[in-house]
Amino acid sequence: MEIYKYIADLFRYPTVETLKSIQRVSDYLLEKDVALAAKFKPFVEFHSNKTLTDLEEHYIRTFDVQAICHLDIGYIIFGDDSKRGRFLYHIKEEQENVANDCGSDMADFLPNMLTLLSKLEDKDLTEELSVSILIPALLHINQKLENENSIFNIPVEILISLLKMDFDISKYEAVKIGTKEKPDFLNNYITGIDKSLFGKRQLKRKM
Repeated sequence: MEIYKYIADLFRYPTVETLKSIQRVSDYLLEKDVALAAKFKPFVEFHSNKTLTDLEEHYIRTFDVQAICHLDIGYIIFGDDSKRGRFLYHIKEEQENVANDCGSDMADFLPNMLTLLSKLEDKDLTEELSVSILIPALLHINQKLENENSIFNIPVEILISLLKMDFDISKYEAVKIGTKEKPDFLNNYITGIDKSLFGKRQLKRKM
């Protein structure tokens, strides 16, 4: 799961270090899946041929000022519903448990969520967050990026593909976005996170 912390960097505000993470992802894909590596190549070339200022402006247009889409996963899934607040509370707790510094961004900011995946030791929670929350949110993000012909739809599609490969057969189901219908499993979950998992982890900490 370590690769996800480098993919996380692709969605952070660009710096001189961004190209290093892009290269790490490119190298990983060459070993993992040549088709995905080929798909990723235009994103690599885009960043190689732009100045840092150009990359900053492109990022701002995409994710910040008059954003095409946002990267706060809980907001994408739950909107302004109170469930997002509960989701944020528990995600923040998980971020703190793995000592992941979220900086000035929300705990459910996509790069912070991906870094969390790379650090989590709880396989059930990793699978649950990936399948129930991240994949549907990423599909929503990708649709918006595709409509605007944004270069960022490439790493989003790569990320979706990798998550689906890692969790090809899952006991969890994706939350439905943009509908009043909610999967039955949400009746037993705290906004997509199994209450029993939190209970088990809390019990372990007290022992």
